[in-house]
Amino acid sequence: MVLLSGELPEVLTDEALAELLDLAAAILDAEELVLFHTCLRTLRRNGMRAGRRIEIDGAVLTVYEG
Repeated sequence: MVLLSGELPEVLTDEALAELLDLAAAILDAEELVLFHTCLRTLRRNGMRAGRRIEIDGAVLTVYEG
């Protein structure tokens, strides 16, 4: 489980995506990082609203607002 804290961007820009990947790179191995990037691209395409949940190759990514 990975929990990233902070403001949820309205739009996942290239810059915001790079920031998230940099944060995740500190704790994920190369294979996990590729999967995380795939999840973020899916969120970028389909929206990052709170409560959004996606599953890719057994990995679940949920966006929470708190």
